Amino acid sequence: MRQQRMGTSLLRLFFHDCFVQTCDGSILLDPAPNIDSEKIAVANANSVRGYDAIDRIRLELDKTCGGPVVSCADIVAVAARDSVVALGGPTWEVQLGRRD
Repeated sequence: MRQQRMGTSLLRLFFHDCFVQTCDGSILLDPAPNIDSEKIAVANANSVRGYDAIDRIRLELDKTCGGPVVSCADIVAVAARDSVVALGGPTWEVQLGRRD
């Protein structure tokens, strides 16, 4: 892990994506005419980090898999878990197979 603080940033992305009912990757959506993006919500603006790490993971997975076959929600969940483990924290089972 390049930045030790990134582990907590990825965990926060996971929390904000999954805390209501289910993980859906919505924290990653950019603003658009039909999307009120969580990225720029007052609570998240200038405080949520890790988007670039998720983008890099997504790029590598897409290259390896030949296209977007892994959901963004799964990427956030696994990245958060693995970064916590890399920093000496606990592990947990991640349910996979979400659709964005």
